[in-house]
Amino acid sequence: GHESAAIAAPALEWFLAEGATGPFFDLFLLFANPNPTAAQVRVTYLLEDGRTFSREITVTANSRQNIWVDEEEAFARGAGPGELGVSTRVQVLNGVPIIVERAMWWPGDFPQWYEAHNSPGSTVTGTLWGLAEGAALGAPSFTSCYILVANPSSQDANVEVTLLFEGLAPVTRTFTVGRTSRKTIDVGFEFPEALGREFGALVESKPVGAEPPAQIAVERAIYNNALGAFWAAGNNALAT
Repeated sequence: GHESAAIAAPALEWFLAEGATGPFFDLFLLFANPNPTAAQVRVTYLLEDGRTFSREITVTANSRQNIWVDEEEAFARGAGPGELGVSTRVQVLNGVPIIVERAMWWPGDFPQWYEAHNSPGSTVTGTLWGLAEGAALGAPSFTSCYILVANPSSQDANVEVTLLFEGLAPVTRTFTVGRTSRKTIDVGFEFPEALGREFGALVESKPVGAEPPAQIAVERAIYNNALGAFWAAGNNALAT
């Protein structure tokens, strides 16, 4: 099961940094339209290699709707091998604000699911994001932490990630997130200093030459094993 905070107000644009399709994860986009008028919505998927796929949908008045992303034509016909990381940008085209969340269930297809997580989208992009929670622990939980960065802009992003520890100096690494793309940062792999520790993180998009920093959106996912089950538990959160 999962939970996430309710959303205080609908909006015309949403950004979802996290998402994965493939044989392990099932990915759903969730739309609620609390208005008496239908919303015309463009959904754009941002892949890790910079490719994008778009489609338009109608979210009828006073209704809820979802997209099972794994079944989208572009993904079902094989947009990439194995698990495919994807970020999503949702834009309302006719001025009717909506609410957007994303849910992921695993492993495999229903009814094999034994865990899930859910997060609301962000209604803004920014250049500095914060995460208070993070862990990259060994046995027995084998906890894995991923920082997900969406770059919906038309320029590459120079992203600086700083981990904040208890009783240890901060550690910083820099990553390039290509234009109109999503990047998965495996914290335990990219930051050996984090292994066996808990941490927070700052994620900052820095200027590139004379260009201003690219606008990004950031989320964080954590998974851990339990009772012999791979990733028996997991959670996701939108960065602040």
